[in-house]
Amino acid sequence: MAKVVIKRGRANPLWHGHPWVFSGAIEREVGTYAAGDVVDVEDGDGRLIGRGHANPRSQIRVRIVTFRDEAVDGALLRKRLAEAQGLRRLLGLPSSETTAYRLVGSEGDALPGVTIDVYGDVAVVLFSTLGMKRVEDEVYAAVDELLHPRAIVEAAAGGVAQLEGFHAQNRVVRLADGADEASLRRVSCLENGVKLEVDPLGGQKSGMFLDQRDNRRRVGAVVANMVAAGRTPRVLDVYTYAGGFALAALRAGAAEATCVDSSARALERAAQHAQLNGLQGLSTVESDAFRFLESATPRRYDVVVLDPPKFARAKKDLDAAMKGYQRLNMLGLTAVAEDGILATASCSQNVDLESFERMLAAAARDAGRRVQVLEVASQAPDHPVTPAFAEGRYLKFLLCRVV
Repeated sequence: MAKVVIKRGRANPLWHGHPWVFSGAIEREVGTYAAGDVVDVEDGDGRLIGRGHANPRSQIRVRIVTFRDEAVDGALLRKRLAEAQGLRRLLGLPSSETTAYRLVGSEGDALPGVTIDVYGDVAVVLFSTLGMKRVEDEVYAAVDELLHPRAIVEAAAGGVAQLEGFHAQNRVVRLADGADEASLRRVSCLENGVKLEVDPLGGQKSGMFLDQRDNRRRVGAVVANMVAAGRTPRVLDVYTYAGGFALAALRAGAAEATCVDSSARALERAAQHAQLNGLQGLSTVESDAFRFLESATPRRYDVVVLDPPKFARAKKDLDAAMKGYQRLNMLGLTAVAEDGILATASCSQNVDLESFERMLAAAARDAGRRVQVLEVASQAPDHPVTPAFAEGRYLKFLLCRVV
């Protein structure tokens, strides 16, 4: 087996459990390997740190699968998948209220390069490394054995696949006897009691953004408390996608919920979800978020949710991203009613919590509003994070009172 040797002074994060070996941390390589092969990772004294998939095409040269002296093979893969399923069962997933959840979260479940989401009786697999893509048949077999799903779908990894050197497309991998492929355009599932229909073959990511599930419930609870206090909350859900926050708010008793998105298809799905759940008061606006907020009536909405896509995809984008977040939040704060709620999020891995809070303070100053942070949250617990891998805690969610 080939090995990569880490420079002196650069092995500490790896010894603590960080799963990424960057090319700049490598002193030398011993032996030859092809992209996607398993290699050993050693420190400068020849001690084994771990073992993982290597790819010379990527700045992340090795993604460590194990920090033990054990084979990276099908048996380890099946073991990790079973452990991931055991964790979700401890979390109560699936349940009578929620059947949409993440089964495997890449590095968070010690399977870097593979993400598996479950929607009812359909499993959706996304590969982001060549090493995991090369063992896809074993992944699919393990998923089939654990879940016995009606269908297994592969979701395309987009630009990541191209960078890693493999081709990916949305496709049906396995279909149970008697199952209809056309039905996969509307896969039924539940989130916190809300009925959803997901399109794993044509939706974003694996078909839905599951990481905000608990935060959608938080917003619903806030709306319910407002109703109990005699208010009739009006809710604005910006970058709504499938309407998750708006649906949670309406189910909790909101008087109305306005969904804003630039995708007509997403808005159509949000409206269908409202109809599916028998919820009244949902309206949709196809618009750029900034353009909509710039013309929104000031202080009109009791609850404003800002859940934008990733603004900072790389560190070079960070300055522009922070300016974008600040303007977005300033506009959102302007739209919040007196004694209202702002729920604001960032899913950009390159934006840390301290920077995000500092941005919000600047946005409050620009809007002339006073903000109290009531709760700081992250992704749902079926998106686990290892303590040495801060990059895994990518989602920042702040629930704020605005006066």
